[in-house]
Amino acid sequence: MSDVDPRGRKVAVVAEEELVERLPALREACYGLMQLPPAGLAPEVAAEALQQLAEQVAEYVRNGYEVALAGDGGAWRTQLDEALASAGVTPLPPVAA
Repeated sequence: MSDVDPRGRKVAVVAEEELVERLPALREACYGLMQLPPAGLAPEVAAEALQQLAEQVAEYVRNGYEVALAGDGGAWRTQLDEALASAGVTPLPPVAA
């Protein structure tokens, strides 16, 4: 068994509505994926999901992973940036693929 991470220590955050379109390119560029909550989710539920995602992103960043945003962030872009800020993470740069 190999200890090499096939994702290349890269993670892309992607909106649910963009996942199918972006998946082939992200796979080709060896990104792991983190999916944003669905656009139709109740705002209070989405806020909790985004906070958890932001904490996971912060952990990846602390461990030297490249974390980027694939696409425009969908319906939750503003809330994502706010959750990231509360977790001590700057807004995500765009995917370089």
